Amino acid sequence: MRFTRLLAVAALLVAAVVLTTGALAGNQSGAVVKIGQSSLGPILVDAHGKTLYLWGHDKSAKSTCNGDCAAYWPPLVTRAKPIALAGARAGLLGTSRRNDGRMQVTYAGHPLYYFVQDSKPGQTKGEGLTGFGGRWDPVSASGKAVRKGSVQMPDGYDAPPLKASVISPVPGDSAGSGGTFSVDLSLQARTASANSLLSGYTAAFNDPHSASFHPGANASAPGLVVLLSTTPTIAGTPLRGANTNLAGVFQVNDVAKVNGRMRTFNSWIVTSPGFFGKGKQATLTVFAVSGTAPALLTGSEKPISNVVRETFTIAG
Repeated sequence: MRFTRLLAVAALLVAAVVLTTGALAGNQSGAVVKIGQSSLGPILVDAHGKTLYLWGHDKSAKSTCNGDCAAYWPPLVTRAKPIALAGARAGLLGTSRRNDGRMQVTYAGHPLYYFVQDSKPGQTKGEGLTGFGGRWDPVSASGKAVRKGSVQMPDGYDAPPLKASVISPVPGDSAGSGGTFSVDLSLQARTASANSLLSGYTAAFNDPHSASFHPGANASAPGLVVLLSTTPTIAGTPLRGANTNLAGVFQVNDVAKVNGRMRTFNSWIVTSPGFFGKGKQATLTVFAVSGTAPALLTGSEKPISNVVRETFTIAG
């Protein structure tokens, strides 16, 4: 058994060396980062199309993945200034010194890594893994985590006309410890000319006993999209898992004008937290689309706001 484990570790180390060497070989001018295609959509890849990942445990451009972690998740290292090609943004590229002295490529402040089990271009076998104390995800052109079922901002949408904000829960919260918790969020027009995008939003109370109270679009906030990663799939109901739009169960919807710009406030009091998974970590995703939002997201939607993702824990 011990011999088998040693062989497995040796194989991983060999693969890590191959990946790291590949990132440097013939590349004295700097490692290449570009956009490639995958089953998750466009993601960051290296010069050979291998997927690049960010790690949730890293809180700055300085990598915290060393030792055994780096054997499974080899860093993308460079000998010179990295190069952005094919959709990657040069302004988001950088470098950071690793503990072993090598220079690791960073993107939007995230150290970049390979996954040792990705053997072909476009593979994303590391997506969603949580080894060594943090989640691993491929990276979008804007430097955000790309996850299965997530929605990416279209190219060129650096400053969308609406700003989405999550007021609560905040990242790291343990929500529902008192028996209920609230999801509070807001949409705001970035400029007065964007007010028209919120013209269909109204102040109203969505009574939980009324026919309008159900997953899907919210009549008082028609373009709002709210996803919760722990949403179950229940036959015969609108609940179809993590891609179910929950905007229609927000009870309180308000609209105001602040400094000439429209702003909404939307609140959902979750009276049965356990329905969404006691003790589970959940990711809340919020954004807005033009017109009426779909009841079930397909991934083809084009947000007109930033996409907010907050991870918290549903109390047991």
